[in-house]
Amino acid sequence: MDSHKKHTILVTGSTSFIAKYLIEEILNSTNYKIVATYRSSIGDYKQNNRLTFEKVDLLYPDSFEEIFKKHKPKYMVHLAAMARVSDGEINPLRSFRANFIATVKLVDLCSKYRVTSSLIVSSNLAQNAVSTVGISKLLVEQYAQKNVNTTSNIVCYRVPNVIDSKGAVTNVFRKQITEGEPITITHPDMSRLFITGPKAASEIIYLMKKGVNKGVYVSYKEPVKIIDLAKQMIKESGKKIPIKIIGMKPGEKLTEHSFNREDLLETDIQYLGMIRDYSYSTEIVDQAIVTLNNKEEIQSNTETQEILNTLF
Repeated sequence: MDSHKKHTILVTGSTSFIAKYLIEEILNSTNYKIVATYRSSIGDYKQNNRLTFEKVDLLYPDSFEEIFKKHKPKYMVHLAAMARVSDGEINPLRSFRANFIATVKLVDLCSKYRVTSSLIVSSNLAQNAVSTVGISKLLVEQYAQKNVNTTSNIVCYRVPNVIDSKGAVTNVFRKQITEGEPITITHPDMSRLFITGPKAASEIIYLMKKGVNKGVYVSYKEPVKIIDLAKQMIKESGKKIPIKIIGMKPGEKLTEHSFNREDLLETDIQYLGMIRDYSYSTEIVDQAIVTLNNKEEIQSNTETQEILNTLF
């Protein structure tokens, strides 16, 4: 990734919380042109002659091909997704189509149009996946391992929970504190890994330059207990706000897996590593599909079943 050349980078999901930091950093530190995709609105961006927007929908991924034909991107960062666990459990088929089928189409387009490198934003939900979103992300990683394309690098980055992003627990807690309501927590032992938007953007740019083909990169920080985060935010507010335990939601995991250093190949960035010996596994894929097919909406959808059978 030569920051001085005037290549084009495709960034999907311009309204993603990370996207605004990523696009700003690319414009400030490289000569790249950026093509950013959106579904309904482009987001809050200043006009820049190196920044172009294209309207597409993950649910109709064939429409992305026109962007590849028109702009001939050298690199791609795929941020667009249905990322919230609750949305995936309410609309499993829609979530799977957006998060898996559309991503596979983009990976194939990168191969067809000889994109040098693509970075697929995965999720910590892919580890020991139980939710529709997590299984979709896991199957994307596995598809990347199975993909025999030699013209385009594919790098997967499991981004932790992004602080203050849409639907983030920090925003939920802040609103509850402001309104004087009890802070609601699903379980006293619930824990999550966190990252800021600027930090995630900087790690994406690093991996675009240095990521190993088919590498799956993760954070190996210790997860933070959600109840400790809530107590800290209450303390900073100066208010007396109670904490209410409301029970776990469908598809939620109690804790997020944290890797040991020996499980990873370390990078130049502290707490960012590549999973050692990550490879395609029939057993992992089969189990993921079995769990996915517990959703009747997915199990009964002929098109989805045909795609899964074809790809795996």
